[in-house]
Amino acid sequence: MIPGDPVMLTTEFWNQVSRGKLVRPVCKSCKASFFSPQILCPWCQSSNWDFQESSGKGSIYSYTVVHRPPDDEHPSPYIIIDVELEESWRMYSRLIECNPSEVQIGQAVRVSFQEFKGRILPFFKVAEDQLCI
Repeated sequence: MIPGDPVMLTTEFWNQVSRGKLVRPVCKSCKASFFSPQILCPWCQSSNWDFQESSGKGSIYSYTVVHRPPDDEHPSPYIIIDVELEESWRMYSRLIECNPSEVQIGQAVRVSFQEFKGRILPFFKVAEDQLCI
């Protein structure tokens, strides 16, 4: 996949998110999943990749708590997480419906599509079998 316009790299991702599906680039040459979308696979430099659906399940690899939001529409505090998804790829997102004192590295999470500022975004919630208030 080599689009002429860099914005085209993410168009399919956002189209799928608006439909309630989380997708990631998967290289057809080396089979690696990666994120964010790039012209070439970061592992083998092949341009032969496409988007494939993710389960949306993963675990918290790392996180930070933001106490000074950029505007009044963000909650304060809010949690940014580095999610490691089941298909061996990672992305940053926001953890919702969880108290910052309850977040743990390795905690299971699942994607939750939410409207924010007029756009559907892939946020994450702690998995049902995990504790979070």
